[in-house]
Amino acid sequence: MCLICDRIKMIKDGTTPYFVKELETGYVVIGDNQHFYGYTLFLYKHHGDKTELFHLDPTERAKFLEEMTVVAEAVSKAFGAEKINYELLGMGDAHLHWHLFPRVSGDIGNYGNNGRGPVW
Repeated sequence: MCLICDRIKMIKDGTTPYFVKELETGYVVIGDNQHFYGYTLFLYKHHGDKTELFHLDPTERAKFLEEMTVVAEAVSKAFGAEKINYELLGMGDAHLHWHLFPRVSGDIGNYGNNGRGPVW
């Protein structure tokens, strides 16, 4: 079972309120949890055996990365971010997807690097 594939099915079925926009290589969704206001995901359209950026052919990879930066810019502008944190992890779900965290001063309180540490 792939949670990202499940979310994409919900997008196609029109059953998720979190869908924002379809792009050529992926889908933009607002994160279910908004601990960081504006937390957004960019979900690669395909799963299969393409679980790493280096699995994508160079043209597809360039387009996926380009679109991710367009999404990041839109998120930054929409949510007034001072900085965007980017994560492409995958141990929990190997389907390629970006986590985009719009960050502002003090958003994690006073712990960490004077409230400026990583989201995790």
